[in-house]
Amino acid sequence: MEPRKHYFAKIPTIAIFIVMAMSGPLGVLLFILKGIDQKVQKEEQEAACARGDYRPAPNPAPMPKTPPFPGQDVPTAEQKSAKQWHKNIAALCTIMGAVFLFSGVMDAVDIIGAWQILPDPGELFSDIVMAIGGGGALLTGLRMNSTRKLEQLLDKVVGERDNIPLPELFAAAGVDAARGRTAVKSAIEHGYFGADAYIDNRTDTLVVRGAAPQPKKPAPAPAPKPQPAAEDEYAALLRQLREVNDAIPDPVMSQKISRLEEVSGRIFALAQKDPEKKAQLQKFMNYYLPTALKLLNTYASLSGQAVEGTNITDAKHSIERSMDLLVTAFENQLDKLFQADALDVNADIAALEGMLNLDGLTGSEFTR
Repeated sequence: MEPRKHYFAKIPTIAIFIVMAMSGPLGVLLFILKGIDQKVQKEEQEAACARGDYRPAPNPAPMPKTPPFPGQDVPTAEQKSAKQWHKNIAALCTIMGAVFLFSGVMDAVDIIGAWQILPDPGELFSDIVMAIGGGGALLTGLRMNSTRKLEQLLDKVVGERDNIPLPELFAAAGVDAARGRTAVKSAIEHGYFGADAYIDNRTDTLVVRGAAPQPKKPAPAPAPKPQPAAEDEYAALLRQLREVNDAIPDPVMSQKISRLEEVSGRIFALAQKDPEKKAQLQKFMNYYLPTALKLLNTYASLSGQAVEGTNITDAKHSIERSMDLLVTAFENQLDKLFQADALDVNADIAALEGMLNLDGLTGSEFTR
């Protein structure tokens, strides 16, 4: 049986574009007839192959395809179909958009040129709508082609890697994160990275094959520093007194500072032993002792100067005179801590004497 002649399938596409520019409906009709004829031709060729009497035109023998190795980026049939559909739609939108845009603009120009002779608002409106629709289709096709090229670029950047962080991928491709993420999702749908590719949102990574990388664990927050205990505070004050004493070479001043350290140590021991006594030491701890340390540090600094001028000498003498007052004040502070104890002792003695008198255990009877 002699095969049918498919004349419409052999019409060059550029010829149809030329016809469409001259007559839009005729060009669209030729496009439809060419598509139908190509489909029928393909079906006849497939049927002939099944019967064994199909003789294709002699072409160079294609290179044998090697089977995919495990882990290779092999898309599924659905992904291949989606990829081809995306390509066809992009081409169709670009071509048809350009044709309709050109036709609409040219027809609108002709109508405007003949407006004074034969005004036709309806035809002008129709041509403007055709031009707008064609322009929109053209822009859509160009954008889809740009997306397809970006998907191919992303596929080249990924290469044979099992996974890649998205910021690194976008930086290598030179795109911003918003457009790059959209392109990656589209490339996954079209099978560029294989059947198992996906985006791991925990690590913001494109996973091509295998398991997703484990997200980095946040560094543990540093433990809060423990507040120094009361004993540490007392020990620090005593250490400061010893340090300033070591820095002052004058033996008389050193003896007085040692007395301050001794009295302060006894005060701190009482405060640690009896918390009620600590409440009596607020002014001593917050003013008297810090002021004494400040004066002594100033004295040590003045003593270390190589020049003994009038101001330095006067300041040192003032601090030396205040040391006797400080020693007396520290001793009085220690004595005040025993004020409550003295009252308790006097009360106990008075009560004891009263009981002894009531029981007749004092006086002459006690003597006998």
